Amino acid sequence: MHKLFLLALLGFSCSVQVKIIQRPYTTFDSYQTWCWIEGCEVIYQGPSEYYNKKVINELSNAIAFNMFEKGYQQLDETADLLVNFTLIMEEDSVQLDRDFPIGGDFKKIDQSWVLSFYPEYYHYLSGSLIIDIIDRKTSELIWRSYAKKYVEVNAEVEKDKIWKGVAKAMKKFPKKSNQ
Repeated sequence: MHKLFLLALLGFSCSVQVKIIQRPYTTFDSYQTWCWIEGCEVIYQGPSEYYNKKVINELSNAIAFNMFEKGYQQLDETADLLVNFTLIMEEDSVQLDRDFPIGGDFKKIDQSWVLSFYPEYYHYLSGSLIIDIIDRKTSELIWRSYAKKYVEVNAEVEKDKIWKGVAKAMKKFPKKSNQ
């Protein structure tokens, strides 16, 4: 891979890509309340190496705040909507090309044989947040947000980035019209 690709990857890491799926003909005005899907509690399901209580708490708080801002009240297991989120973290890497100096100038030379012995990699995480909204009565998925972002492997997850990411992921979730 070229260094230009790496720069594009790093530049891309600043943004969150979001895809939305919504069940056609769903009228959200009929929904008033919501609850977490698992007994109205946030439950982490995923690899233990990525469990971070602080991140899970911030994600759940940010989602709850966005639901409130959209006009939905949190209730018990009799709520109209069930909300669930899934956090997926996958490690990946990209091999970098290297330019080797010859003498005093910086001409590129074919050093593929050197790279095969000493490749240089940039390691990163591909992080995905999936937020599902389910109609409790019918058990049908009525809305899903799939947000993806690339981050550095050892990057500290900051509270404001979590909240901004969740806000972007839920931006198109319908607001109650009577609000």
